[in-house]
Amino acid sequence: MKNKKTLYHFVLDRSGSMSNCTEATINGFNNQVATIKKLQEEFPEQEFEVSLTIFDDIIDHVQSHVRINNFEHLSHSRYIPRGATALLDAIGMSINQIRIANETKILNNEMSIVMVILTDGMENASREFTYHQIAKTIAELEATEKWTFTFLGADIDAIHTSKMLNIRSENVVSFNKGDMDYMMNNVSEGMRQYSQSKSIGITKKNFLDFIKNKDQRK
Repeated sequence: MKNKKTLYHFVLDRSGSMSNCTEATINGFNNQVATIKKLQEEFPEQEFEVSLTIFDDIIDHVQSHVRINNFEHLSHSRYIPRGATALLDAIGMSINQIRIANETKILNNEMSIVMVILTDGMENASREFTYHQIAKTIAELEATEKWTFTFLGADIDAIHTSKMLNIRSENVVSFNKGDMDYMMNNVSEGMRQYSQSKSIGITKKNFLDFIKNKDQRK
């Protein structure tokens, strides 16, 4: 297979309001890393890299383009909720970082990108990017069929925000923070199905299509 490399890039809210689900967030992300390590064993012909960006009003690229077997788990010392929500800057800077490092591989159909964005609040602190800029970029990248964007809203209306970002409705879910473990497990399942599809030459567009109810809030 030519397109054998997948970069899984998780963009994770670290703003102050995430403090009531810190433990579940850390454990959930680390469980995703464990899942991708198992996928590397299950699909040895594929290559998996992982990047993690966490954000409040500061954007922190914790680890970038790391082979899955070398990726370090997220620690409590690194994930301490604080500050505001620079959602647009986190997305825009993450996209730019990926393109600078991997544009040639993506254009040559040697690599695909899965970006998962998780937040519990509305944009209120970005300085570099606007909704219009991010929405335009996401639409252009998804049209290449090499990029898949997923948006998860914890205790917020993710559908409304994702429309402003041009993210496909099939890849958007609203959920309760109390169900963080459940939601993170769904993301892991999405990655498993994505890898299965890629093994037969299909880059899956609908990352969470197995979740029929897109508003899981009670």
